Amino acid sequence: FFSFTALRVRLRGLFGGPLGRREDESMASAGRFGGGVLRALSQSLKSHTGVTVQKRSVGNLPVRPNSYVEDWAHNRENIELTFKWNAKTLAILGTAGLLTPYLIYNLCVDEFHSMQKMAGKPRQKYMGRD
Repeated sequence: FFSFTALRVRLRGLFGGPLGRREDESMASAGRFGGGVLRALSQSLKSHTGVTVQKRSVGNLPVRPNSYVEDWAHNRENIELTFKWNAKTLAILGTAGLLTPYLIYNLCVDEFHSMQKMAGKPRQKYMGRD
């Protein structure tokens, strides 16, 4: 024999809360705040000692924070406080910002010149380069 009431009671025990109002409950009798809001409020008002880890969940699945990912995210959020201008950063910016685009440009121009030579067309100048 299957009973929706028995199923509801079992699910309520599993998930720790009501799965909806009963037919005889109204919004006034249900209360303005649910148990979850009061529980969160009471936990936030307790005094915290030490560092607390934020509890995150995806739906009802618990998510375990990865410390390496959290550290990386923290460093990305505070990059303006930790950035140092030195020879290493100058070399990285020079390579990524100047040398790499220049090499790509020269490769493209050389490819254009070789295609023009194969097609028998006169060689064109690209930004002053022969």
